[in-house]
Amino acid sequence: MGLLGSDAIAAKYKKQGKKVVGVMQLDMTNYQGQPTSDITLITDYTNAAQNNFVKALAAAYLPELKVTQDACGYACSDHASWTKRGYAASFPFESSLAADNKLIHTPSDTLAKSNNTATHAVKFAKLGLTFAVELASDAPVKAAR
Repeated sequence: MGLLGSDAIAAKYKKQGKKVVGVMQLDMTNYQGQPTSDITLITDYTNAAQNNFVKALAAAYLPELKVTQDACGYACSDHASWTKRGYAASFPFESSLAADNKLIHTPSDTLAKSNNTATHAVKFAKLGLTFAVELASDAPVKAAR
């Protein structure tokens, strides 16, 4: 059973009528599965307009990053709980699903699998920061939202 925590929080927010401008799911960010992509946006169980906004953020603020797309084929992470409740959610992931870390969520999923650095995760931290700042801004990057 998965997504219980995120589903409980999203359900509570919905019931309370909390305004959520956007959700960015960042829980798998440090394993770079392929050298041809820095960030893979998951396209299913996410919001297409917000995904376009995230791509525009990367292009504007992090042009050195290569952003690609992929699909899980199922509700593969906490973003799906927010989407299910009607909130705009995006899931930037560390690699394509074909090249993902096969040891994810196991005791063997260690920093050693990422060259003992958090270099890849820094890219996601920068993207997350631009996302938070732009959503809070009065004049966000011009993109479909």
